[in-house]
Amino acid sequence: MAQNLPFDIDALLVFGKVVECRSLSRAAVLLGMPKSTVSRKISKLESDLGIRLLRKNTHQITVTDLGEKVYGHGLAILAEANDVRALVEGSQQEPQGVLRAAIPVFVGIDFASRVGATFLQRYPKSRLEIRLVDNMVHPVKDGFDVAFGAGPLQDSTLIARKVFALECFLCASPGFLATLPEPPTVPAQLNTLPFIDSGFHDEPRKLLLTKGRKRCELSPLVRARANNFQISKQYILQGLGIGAMPDQIICAGELQEGSLVPVLPDWRLETVDVYMICPFQLSFSNLISAFYETALEIIAQNTEKSSRVDGGSARHHLPKL
Repeated sequence: MAQNLPFDIDALLVFGKVVECRSLSRAAVLLGMPKSTVSRKISKLESDLGIRLLRKNTHQITVTDLGEKVYGHGLAILAEANDVRALVEGSQQEPQGVLRAAIPVFVGIDFASRVGATFLQRYPKSRLEIRLVDNMVHPVKDGFDVAFGAGPLQDSTLIARKVFALECFLCASPGFLATLPEPPTVPAQLNTLPFIDSGFHDEPRKLLLTKGRKRCELSPLVRARANNFQISKQYILQGLGIGAMPDQIICAGELQEGSLVPVLPDWRLETVDVYMICPFQLSFSNLISAFYETALEIIAQNTEKSSRVDGGSARHHLPKL
């Protein structure tokens, strides 16, 4: 973006007022400045642009053909400038109004409730309606202001802001591991063990594990499947099998107290990006921006807590603020 414009933006405002009034004197009165200043700004604008904008005689002022075109562009520039001012002023106001948010069940009640409570406490003039949904929703068609969803954005009329990268880890309860002849040491052993599937996709998928350049695709025996991590967490805590959990959302406490322990900690599961999606026309709303920042804050808090548990491992990737 160029740093130095070849003319003064304020002079466009003065020029536009002269065109509308067809008089230097009347324009000066409306602008609250001396007539000599108005005349000087018009002359300077003509000099900067290298063209004649006005024809002046003792009786009237007329606008040249190029002057008319400059006037039209000047109106558009001033309108954009006013939009920028309104945007900045709006961002400085306290967020208020109703926000309707759709959050997938797989993200979890704990995350949704913490984001909602923090948002409402911080912005007392706001009202919040959260709906936990099973499937991906469209913010406009389904009547929401924002919707959280996984995967790439399909609709070009929407704006997506990344909230977090959902990195799961394999885990089990100490009681379940105690029933095994030995703890799993290679991925292939998972094919013979009961697996708790937190299915946030429509259909069960193969389990892909990576370790550096090594890749291992598994088809474990699914003992139970739920599209909510908290339900799956309870299954795992009850010793019903091995599962995949996102510790940055709901498992930091269990890891810290030892009721859940990692399984095959050197192997990584596929990362799923989670976005906050909203219509383009609402993308600059300070209410939506405040909700987005709150969601990032809760994720950061949980990630910090889980990092203290696993020794500061840099497994979790958050978008830059």
